[in-house]
Amino acid sequence: MDKKIKFRNILAAALVAAILASSVISCGDEKAPADTLAALGETTASDTEAESTGVSDGLPNDLDFGGKSFRMVFQLDQFKIQCMVEEETGEVVNDAVYEANRRVEERFNVKLEALVLGDQYLKSVKQSIKAGDNSCEAISGHDIELGNATLEGLFLNVNTLPHLDYEKPWWPSYSVDSLTVGDVMVLISNFITYENLHATRIFYINKQLVNDRGLTMPYDKVRSGVWTLDELISMTKDVYSDVNGNGKRDSNDLYGWVHTDGYALLESFDITPIKEDADGTLYIDINNERTINLIDKIRGLLFESDGGIVLWGSRCADKLFTENLSMFYYDRLGVCTTVLRESDVEYGMVPIPKYDEHQEDYISGSTDRPVAVPVTIDDPEFVGCMIEAISAEGWRLVRPAFFEIALKNKYSYDTDSAEMLDIVGRTIVLDFSYIYSDYGGFAWTLMKLTEPSSKGDFASYYAKNEAKAQARVDKLNEFFAGLNG
Repeated sequence: MDKKIKFRNILAAALVAAILASSVISCGDEKAPADTLAALGETTASDTEAESTGVSDGLPNDLDFGGKSFRMVFQLDQFKIQCMVEEETGEVVNDAVYEANRRVEERFNVKLEALVLGDQYLKSVKQSIKAGDNSCEAISGHDIELGNATLEGLFLNVNTLPHLDYEKPWWPSYSVDSLTVGDVMVLISNFITYENLHATRIFYINKQLVNDRGLTMPYDKVRSGVWTLDELISMTKDVYSDVNGNGKRDSNDLYGWVHTDGYALLESFDITPIKEDADGTLYIDINNERTINLIDKIRGLLFESDGGIVLWGSRCADKLFTENLSMFYYDRLGVCTTVLRESDVEYGMVPIPKYDEHQEDYISGSTDRPVAVPVTIDDPEFVGCMIEAISAEGWRLVRPAFFEIALKNKYSYDTDSAEMLDIVGRTIVLDFSYIYSDYGGFAWTLMKLTEPSSKGDFASYYAKNEAKAQARVDKLNEFFAGLNG
């Protein structure tokens, strides 16, 4: 597909550091030297990394938009600060975002304006667009919400905008490829914000529990390409202790893997419910042996072995992991700077295991709060230029700032985990199936079939949901075909 250009320069270590440091913004207690921004290339990256920050965006330097405002809608401040801030605070990530904003504003004589509208943000944007009002140039929002809004014809095919260059490193192929159907891409997931990096999933491992049981951290298995689902099962299935001595398996006991949230886990085993053929037509591809075997194995560990359990509510996965009651913990990379940062657990990090040794590489599933452009904009050149410029500066400036913070935080002592995160950084995926399936599509299969109330019968689940899922795919095909023209 012509618009699906492969990203050639993913710098894994810096990407991973971006994920690790993203939540520190809200904590506000990590300080960097006053000259951090000036010294980033000298102190925090390899020679290759330092040189790469100078990649040109190719935008004309004589563009002058006469003080025009680029208005971007956000739901909450915590998402706005991933892209726009109003002042320097002395905190390295905040100040990198500020400097990136300032460079764009001064270079093109523009004003970057963040509109934080709260939980009614999408309703407000929809009303504005349907009324024909040009009230904003872009919106960043919840992925499924924006996916559904896309089908209402509210947003542009961004491939019609000038200045967007998908060969540049601020346009990762894992998102461009996934979100493009035919020659149409409506939602943007790139370095205009960093939520996609923050939301990449991994496994955390409690090192003390591993050592106590005479086990070995799976770092070497990861390096050798043999860290598989079977290895995860073998390592966790017999790890159980009746800590409270009541003779019952409950939320106060110790387990190999306490599972709560299965978001993005399905695609990490190379299962993509909605695929695209060579002609740009979407189709369902999940009713197969790979899916059935995956569900059987994971359910076998979580529901039938001593070492696995599914817990919800106040005594769920993160709670038990921080209390040293779970050896493995599946979650976002960002939790190491929030939930885990406040705990005393000494942990390692590894990518999601392969389905089996025949899987070509590890796959790190992720989600995002993508960006969309309303059909009511009045200056496509301005909008295209701003998206490219903000994304480029986010990659050049904010990403290295994250790297600086990661080197200064507690996870930097673990060189093995740093190597594991290099792998995570180069294997991120963003699944079209999840964003565009609504809240009941087959992208939710593994989540639904690992709920405590589920019997785990995939055949029945598929039969019950096939017609609805096919209707959704038909709707998607009609929509994208219409924009392909």
